[in-house]
Amino acid sequence: MVDQLADLGSRAEGALVGACIAEVAAGGPAGAADLLGVAESLASSGTFDPDDLRRRGLDRPSKSGSAGLLLRGLPFGLLTPFDRPRLRRDAYRCVALAGADEATAVTAVAVALLTADLPRVDQVTTLVRLRQSLLEDAPMPLLDRFRVPEAEPPDLGPDPGAVLQAAIGALDRATGVEAVAREGVRASAVAAGLAAALAGVRDGLDGIDDRGRLHDVPHAEAAISIAHRLAERAAAMPATAS
Repeated sequence: MVDQLADLGSRAEGALVGACIAEVAAGGPAGAADLLGVAESLASSGTFDPDDLRRRGLDRPSKSGSAGLLLRGLPFGLLTPFDRPRLRRDAYRCVALAGADEATAVTAVAVALLTADLPRVDQVTTLVRLRQSLLEDAPMPLLDRFRVPEAEPPDLGPDPGAVLQAAIGALDRATGVEAVAREGVRASAVAAGLAAALAGVRDGLDGIDDRGRLHDVPHAEAAISIAHRLAERAAAMPATAS
């Protein structure tokens, strides 16, 4: 537990910067605004604060479509990774605040749970734990998405479960935020953003060939600042074993 918290700063940085890198790879919105907006709210308030989220416009739909809301669940897995009931509740409420349907809200909870587990267990075990955690809450078609896909679908459409599964596939095929982002782009821009953010959670900033050029990545410097403040908040939270 201590080791994960000690390394949380680099993983938070990797996640937030990863989404920004994915937008460069995708050439358009990939959910970075959703991720950074919620992360900044949590860094400021230290908790799910609907009024603060509203002030930041996070009660409105994502510019990346319904799947972009999935990235709003990720920061809760960084803030309280050992308090699974809390991160589940808060991730759900955050996405529901923006009018997400039930399937999208539950998938955002899945993203938060993946975020909590990826730094400390391997991906296969993480997916097993994810399925067990949501066995009573997620419909069977969504539970079937919590695995590495055998092949990439030709068109993901708005299905949040398909976007999450595409991100899981990208994580399985590559290591490091840049390589994972490139894999995710093959499916969709939002899949790239989610995959790269999760790669940052798992790998930190590993896989970035030239970190000196991050200042050329739009919003990367803001992402690093927010990540540091979020990690400080997380380190100050009471530890709860999961």
